[in-house]
Amino acid sequence: MDAIQTILERYSTRSFKPDPVPKETIMKILEAALHSPSSGNSQPWEIFVAGGEVADNIRKAFLERFNRDAPNLPEMAGVPVSQWPPAMRERMNIITSERQRLLGINPQDKAAMKAYREFNGGLFKSPVMVILCMDRALAVWTAFDFGILSQSIMLAATHYGVDSIVAGAFSNYPDILRKQLEIPDNLKIVIGIGLGYHDPGHIINSYRSPRRPLNEVVTFKGI
Repeated sequence: MDAIQTILERYSTRSFKPDPVPKETIMKILEAALHSPSSGNSQPWEIFVAGGEVADNIRKAFLERFNRDAPNLPEMAGVPVSQWPPAMRERMNIITSERQRLLGINPQDKAAMKAYREFNGGLFKSPVMVILCMDRALAVWTAFDFGILSQSIMLAATHYGVDSIVAGAFSNYPDILRKQLEIPDNLKIVIGIGLGYHDPGHIINSYRSPRRPLNEVVTFKGI
């Protein structure tokens, strides 16, 4: 598949079918992604993959914790969204409103909003979860390498006909991930990626978030 076409076609799938992704396909995706560049070729990543019963157990435990209104405690948490620049918060609010409108959800309907948040808390029903970790001794800026790796995983998945989503929701309850995936304490959980096949019957998968125009983002000098 053409690289530009792959970048443009990839989108964040928010509802997956239960169909499993063959292990051989997952291995091909990750093998390709491991060619991602990293600072000084440090290759700082450790990857844990959950599927089948393990993924089901993680999803169930996440939902139970969510329904108890337990706080999210991601290990890579930074500045709260409430403190982000206004323009960024506005873009996030726009896509939230557009998704709710698409789903016919009234933000004032507490039961509907709880169900909406619960769906995200259930990790979008993704049958495969890829959890990226790094050594605790590494600097926070090493996370930049994980952004590259995450994109490579998702583009490789698109190439092999597998849909994806990268989301902080996958790292909300690190203790659950550590127990289910036997992640050692010396590793910090960075982010998670859901893999699977999109549910064509769910309207949320028709949504595409808007992008800022080039002339708003890029400043050219001497070109």
